Amino acid sequence: MVFPLALPCRAISLFHDPNGTAFADLEIDGHRETWPIRSRQFRHWLRRRYYEENGSAAGAEAIRSAIDLLEARAQFDAAERPVHIRLAEHDGHIYLDLADKDWRAVQIGPDGWQVVTSPPVRFRRAAGMLPLPVPHRSGSIEALTALLNLPESDELVLVIAWLLATLQRGGPYPLLVIAGEQGSAKTVLTKILRALIDPNAAATRAPPREERDLMIAANNGHVLAYDNLSGLPSWLSDALCRLASGGSFAIRQLYTDCDEVLFQAARPAILNGIEDIVCRSDLADRAIFLTLEPIADECRRTERQLWRQFEVVRRGS
Repeated sequence: MVFPLALPCRAISLFHDPNGTAFADLEIDGHRETWPIRSRQFRHWLRRRYYEENGSAAGAEAIRSAIDLLEARAQFDAAERPVHIRLAEHDGHIYLDLADKDWRAVQIGPDGWQVVTSPPVRFRRAAGMLPLPVPHRSGSIEALTALLNLPESDELVLVIAWLLATLQRGGPYPLLVIAGEQGSAKTVLTKILRALIDPNAAATRAPPREERDLMIAANNGHVLAYDNLSGLPSWLSDALCRLASGGSFAIRQLYTDCDEVLFQAARPAILNGIEDIVCRSDLADRAIFLTLEPIADECRRTERQLWRQFEVVRRGS
């Protein structure tokens, strides 16, 4: 079976990340895409290339053999490169992945920003990631004030400070804690702030049941958002401290073996709840606190209306 050898060199470039995971850079429609070799998207690309070159469908064994060979080449014969989720830093510039179909990113540096097609860093696309709109230079953060239930200007300054901090690669990150009575739009504020930096199909989540769940969420998103919390167990408070400052997590790869999966990262996070959910001083030292007031009935808008207005502001249309 010569299927993997028939792939043109210009169409694929192999490498592995520091953990040994094999990746492929693919040239598709004039732009570069990066996929793990064992991902579903890469399997689809292989099947398409096989069909284009042979006029028939590749069997399961052929695909499996091709993936095994390409993975070995990526791990043993190719370069090592870091792979990022949503945000990266390189040579004094920050890169924000737009997660659009053209795989563009925003390059941010001392001289301003620009949208680039092939950034010098590699991003991966996790399930649930949504695209960011292309930024425009006439936009203003002040346009958000009409959408957020922040009665004091000082609270808007805190929100903007937190947003800017999320664009700092590698942390440490302040934790944003939003409290307020029922009807104060805590969840909507949480969703809007995440959508500005790291939109996701699952914008907010229930609290993780164990450290493994927290690690998986942090591995597949840049911003973590937990909704409607009634309290924090000690282990979760400690884990959020490490995640805000940049820490290491180790879990067993499988319940039946002794191998470990190591994960080291820092992530910004948002927590919201009615009660005072942050009680431990070490986590409080890392947090920005907002307290929202209930919204009067005559001023209340439906979430659908609010999101429609938010999209108009976010896209500058």
